[in-house]
Amino acid sequence: MKGKNWFYERGAGDPKPRALSLRSLMTSDLETLSTEQLVGEAIRLVVERGIRHIPIVDPKSGRLAGLVTESDLLRKVLHGRTMNPEEQYHAFLDAMLPVEDIMVRNVKTLPPDAGVEEAVRLFLRERIRCVPLIEPDGRLVGIVTESDLMKLLEHMVGN
Repeated sequence: MKGKNWFYERGAGDPKPRALSLRSLMTSDLETLSTEQLVGEAIRLVVERGIRHIPIVDPKSGRLAGLVTESDLLRKVLHGRTMNPEEQYHAFLDAMLPVEDIMVRNVKTLPPDAGVEEAVRLFLRERIRCVPLIEPDGRLVGIVTESDLMKLLEHMVGN
């Protein structure tokens, strides 16, 4: 809809609208794994906790080193299909690899105070489903997923 911008909010006593920030949408209580943890731990988080995007942090610096997604696990470990016993054995061996071996390393990130509109453009341009949020000092503080953006859209069109 031309002329209507849904990605702005007004603060209390703020006469001018400001861009809705990712900080207001992000999940900050993150489940992360270190680069040294095993792929089996990532599988456990997906199966038991329903987590689809797992930030991988460097154990020495605590900074984001990569990302493992449910799709990565299906494609790289489980090969996206029902497996025969030999394939199950190989998947079991893969589960004993460090997550560092299968993680995506060149992860697109944004600062938590970036606007929602910027995230939407990044998702569309890069064809990604999540963006980790990094403070200027390099700390991982949250993540925004396509589900978060869809919930925002549902809220906005529902009101």
